[in-house]
Amino acid sequence: MIGDYDSLAEDFLAGLTPEEKTRLYNDLLALEDVHKLNQYSTYYTFKNLKRVARRHSERRKRTIRYMNNHNNELIIHQIHEQHFFKNNYCLQVYFNTTECSYVLVEALLSMLKAPTAKPLHTLRGITI
Repeated sequence: MIGDYDSLAEDFLAGLTPEEKTRLYNDLLALEDVHKLNQYSTYYTFKNLKRVARRHSERRKRTIRYMNNHNNELIIHQIHEQHFFKNNYCLQVYFNTTECSYVLVEALLSMLKAPTAKPLHTLRGITI
């Protein structure tokens, strides 16, 4: 399954311009920081009693949307969920309207972080 996400990420990045890749990289870095901070956090609050009456509510905090030249679409929603007094963070990743796991975001980040060009000169050690 992880290999599938790698090929999806590679195909998606192939259809982006360098400027879009830079924007995507910056957005995914910000997303990664927030996700690492909030993925296992849950808290309880007694604020917003109007939402408590509904028992369950969701609020999108941020949506990231990219479409490449091959009409592949990547949508990432950061969501704040509230169940009674319990609040937690949720992340939804969609690729062409199919829900994927966070592994796709990790695959995209690892490919964007990897150097694309080989160095022009390689240095060799001199033996004396």
